[in-house]
Amino acid sequence: MSSTEARQRAIDLAADTMGELITFWGFKASMGRIWTLLYLSSEPLPADVIASRTALSAGSVSMALTELMQWGIVDRAPTGGRKRHFRAETDVWGIVRRVIRDRELRLVGRAVERFSEAAEILQASLDEEDDPDTRFMLERLRGLLALAQTGYMLVEGFAEVGLFNLDPIRGALAS
Repeated sequence: MSSTEARQRAIDLAADTMGELITFWGFKASMGRIWTLLYLSSEPLPADVIASRTALSAGSVSMALTELMQWGIVDRAPTGGRKRHFRAETDVWGIVRRVIRDRELRLVGRAVERFSEAAEILQASLDEEDDPDTRFMLERLRGLLALAQTGYMLVEGFAEVGLFNLDPIRGALAS
């Protein structure tokens, strides 16, 4: 097998693998394939070469590149020529932290807001009429709220420095 064939087989294998991984996060497999190709490339590539090497259509490549640029995972490389060339962001931990900050932090933040609102509704009900089932439910709901708030802090911390410390959640729902 020639070195060119070996490189292409390795790219295909790595790109397919990244496509599977990125799909788990809710992204399109084509985005993972394109990023991997660009990440493994020693120089920026134009869209037609990306399409050829990934076996994706020109339209798929164009749409995926647009999304990847919106996420800050791929950018245009200055080449001086007429064709636009693209390169991958190489700070993989930076990419992971950015995605977590932009997606997961928003999701956990929404959970905090909604658990808080649900607790307020139950508390208002208890202020009107003391009911053991409502009190029990409020206690459990406050546990979920505390867990969501702790989760928010954990995700926020990971998005900032790239580390998780799970100590704050030990026993959070034990009651």
